[in-house]
Amino acid sequence: MMRYFSFFMIPLTAVGLIGCASTEGPEDEQEMEGMVEAPRRAAWPSYAAPEVSRGKLGGIDFEDSSWEIPPGERMKIKAVATYLKVNAERVIVAGGAEVTGAEYARQLGQERALTVKAALIKAGIPANKIMTMSYGCDLPGKGGNRVEFGTLPTGEKAL
Repeated sequence: MMRYFSFFMIPLTAVGLIGCASTEGPEDEQEMEGMVEAPRRAAWPSYAAPEVSRGKLGGIDFEDSSWEIPPGERMKIKAVATYLKVNAERVIVAGGAEVTGAEYARQLGQERALTVKAALIKAGIPANKIMTMSYGCDLPGKGGNRVEFGTLPTGEKAL
């Protein structure tokens, strides 16, 4: 019975996988005109790039193994949002975490950065002006259990 099963199932599985491998896209330029391409992360410089200003907005400190913004740090989010509303700049939210395990540290740093991004959006900052990244245990600057901000001019005039 097992012999018949593998005799029929292996070819059927292979045929199914071939169909999944299709990478067809729009065939001509007219089809592509209506499509909106998502912004690519590569369009943003690295948090450590020389054109990114770091340190002028301070940072948000977190409790060990937590990604919730502590009540005492919420005013810092409002201050960053106010700064970004007045200045025509984009912000890079870089998360860090001092925990055991490099992968867990990167995940926790990303959760912290996403939590801060959500708070900035709630405070009125457009999502397309915020990029998040995680450095885990290797956060530049003060490092540790925190999120730091890097700013980058947009080339637009401030409000």
